[in-house]
Amino acid sequence: MTTQQLRIGFIGLGKMGSGMCANLQAAGYALTVYNRTKSKTQPFAEKGAKVADSVKALVEQSDVIFTSLLDDKSVLAMCDGDEGILAAMRPGKIHVGLTTIQPTTADVLKQQHAAQGCHYIAAPVVGRPDAAAAGKLITFLAGDASAIAQVKPLTQAYAVKQIVLGETASAANALKICVNYMAMAQLAMLGEVFTYAEKSGLPKAMVLNVASMFFAGNEPMQEYANKIAEREFDTVGFDLSAGLKDALIFETAFIASGVKPSAIMGAKDNLVAANANGLGSKDWSALTQMTRLMAGLKD
Repeated sequence: MTTQQLRIGFIGLGKMGSGMCANLQAAGYALTVYNRTKSKTQPFAEKGAKVADSVKALVEQSDVIFTSLLDDKSVLAMCDGDEGILAAMRPGKIHVGLTTIQPTTADVLKQQHAAQGCHYIAAPVVGRPDAAAAGKLITFLAGDASAIAQVKPLTQAYAVKQIVLGETASAANALKICVNYMAMAQLAMLGEVFTYAEKSGLPKAMVLNVASMFFAGNEPMQEYANKIAEREFDTVGFDLSAGLKDALIFETAFIASGVKPSAIMGAKDNLVAANANGLGSKDWSALTQMTRLMAGLKD
């Protein structure tokens, strides 16, 4: 079977999933979709995709199944039970997991799939929903080499860079955690810098110009610097509640490895406080608002 003949199933049509799924559909693959909120499947059905009534039905109709879900709990629940993914997996089928989850969960999923003669590929992505829609994500791939070779032409539909990390599934999710951790630490740092500069009477434009030079070549972080400087958090790339979820993933993963996640401990506290103060639907860079408030600054 050629790559173009593969039947693709896609589960989870949220902000990230819908963008990746749209690129797979645009690439011409035979597509079946499933989402708990069925209305989200409509745009894909209008362009020719089949809509499955259940997860099990989707898996039965697909050779490669992509899942883009919320967290570890939702992925494991989607795989479990008589109507779950594993109940319908058959030898040779491939499950591509896009969700940011604990590395240990990725290894468990790989083992569960291998016990049934099928494959789990850990394939978390780096980028925001706009990058997903534009097909400009970065993806990390880990799992069986032959299965990865089959899915790389598919993931190319939404990723400009594919980094293969070998057979150990957890490696892909561990590297994703490293990348997101760096981004969160930089956001927290920018919030502290702009707050200090404001209290020191430095011109905002000057500080923003220096920040732009510091992050030269890093367009997402330059954009975040502008958001933080202007306190413009209503244009949402990655929402704050999702950022809080990631912070808790970092904390769990680092501590389990005996590493103290000191660089994002303040950011996590700010995310918790911002979420509790009704900012959960704002861009995650709004975590920096807590730094200003604690410093005695008001909007």
